[in-house]
Amino acid sequence: MKGFWHGMGKRDVGFAPGFWLRAFVLSALSKKDLHGYELFNMLDEYFPEFCFCRGPSGMGTGYRILRILEMENLIRSRWETGEGPAKRVYSITPEGLMVKKELINYIKEMRDRIDKFLEFDEGKEV
Repeated sequence: MKGFWHGMGKRDVGFAPGFWLRAFVLSALSKKDLHGYELFNMLDEYFPEFCFCRGPSGMGTGYRILRILEMENLIRSRWETGEGPAKRVYSITPEGLMVKKELINYIKEMRDRIDKFLEFDEGKEV
């Protein structure tokens, strides 16, 4: 019998990892400006299961998302010089703050729907 899960990986259900990466970047940058490396270390700390930023290919994915967010005018970057090599520092734009707010509201709505579903599944009679 082919069930609901047939042909589906864990990542195909629910929010895609890219959704969480975008949301995390906007949320983190709404708190303070950060280097890409700092962002990816924080992401790995909070969401180690996503493995976005481990190894060369993961870092490439992370920086690709940063470039996309910058092209969408949701974040901006500047070069910071000082000790050591120059580093690119990212900050959120006013448009990015609005999108972040929309994402947070969407996540909260989904959390409420998930809570209702789990409440039904765990105890409501049909």
